[in-house]
Amino acid sequence: MKKNRTDIIAYIFFALLVAALLELVLSVGPLIMLIIAAGFIYYGQKRMSRRKGRFAFYIGIIMFVFTLFSSTFFIITLYGLLFYSLYLFWGKMRKPRRVNVNIGDQPTGEAVRQKKALFFKNLIFGDQRAEDQVFSSDNINILSGIGTTNVHFENTVLPVGDTIVIVRGFIGRIQLYVPYDAGVSVEHSAIFGQTVVFDHEETGFNQNVVIKNSQYDEAPRKLRIYTSLVAGDIEVIYR
Repeated sequence: MKKNRTDIIAYIFFALLVAALLELVLSVGPLIMLIIAAGFIYYGQKRMSRRKGRFAFYIGIIMFVFTLFSSTFFIITLYGLLFYSLYLFWGKMRKPRRVNVNIGDQPTGEAVRQKKALFFKNLIFGDQRAEDQVFSSDNINILSGIGTTNVHFENTVLPVGDTIVIVRGFIGRIQLYVPYDAGVSVEHSAIFGQTVVFDHEETGFNQNVVIKNSQYDEAPRKLRIYTSLVAGDIEVIYR
């Protein structure tokens, strides 16, 4: 997996969005417009059942969008997304992505990020790794901001039945190493990034993939992995 390209692009877009927000907040006119738009949206959301409330809500949304488009950094971000989309499209045209239809055993895949309470924490920034630890795996629910998560599931003691892993993140990379004898189901969604799950690989925007390995239905021990990222890569491989 190409480790750096998607992360760098994600950080650049994140920095541009932060700059756009600062530009709007530090300018008196746009700041006033944002406050007024927020007021309309709040008022309208509270009274959506009435025509006046719906009207106020949509007026607030329109004001908010127009205020965003007044930011130079926001426009730069939109152009960057456009050119990156064209770059991905051109790359696929020149070198079409190979897709094996016999992935019937593994439809389309999603990302997973696992953390056990004894070894992992919910982090806003930073990387987490579990490589040499041997730990018992229960159901896991992880929320993270920016960083890399690397988990070796072959070091876990999987119970008989389903082990559910839920990972939600903002920007980063997820690397999961799963045992050969486990049934593995992966569901991943991301606005953009790279997804590598077993033999399936894809790069692009608006990813929503679901993959099961061939022994999932018969395996006594199963990993059900659910992940979501705004921007980043996921890799699930056997070990």
